[in-house]
Amino acid sequence: MTSVTTVIQDQTFKVDSSELLKVIKMSVVEKRQRLGWQAKEAEKRDIVGRWVDERDSVGDKITLYREDGKIYLETWYNDGCHSLDEMEATQTPEGLKLEDVGGNIFGEYFLLSDGKTLQFCNSSSCFYTAKVA
Repeated sequence: MTSVTTVIQDQTFKVDSSELLKVIKMSVVEKRQRLGWQAKEAEKRDIVGRWVDERDSVGDKITLYREDGKIYLETWYNDGCHSLDEMEATQTPEGLKLEDVGGNIFGEYFLLSDGKTLQFCNSSSCFYTAKVA
């Protein structure tokens, strides 16, 4: 049995090092501003609510929205990282239970009550309420 690896040099990806250095040196705010897709995508969204996670002065920004019949939870972390999760919504007596479609090994979920209160919960209890933005 023989294995052959071929490298095609004509199809290499070249990066202008000065451009890459500019991007690396940008502040988090500048990098976010470069994400022009955000404004275009936001136009299609039906915003359910916006909150801030103030635990330990984290300041993560959370947006819950509907788009194309699905519900999403988007988080912009204080360090500039971004998370976007499709959520499964189940109506309960306490409110709308929101679970990550991909699953959560810790059994954590969000609870939206009164249409504006977002709580962080697990199988035992709700342990944090996010501040409305």
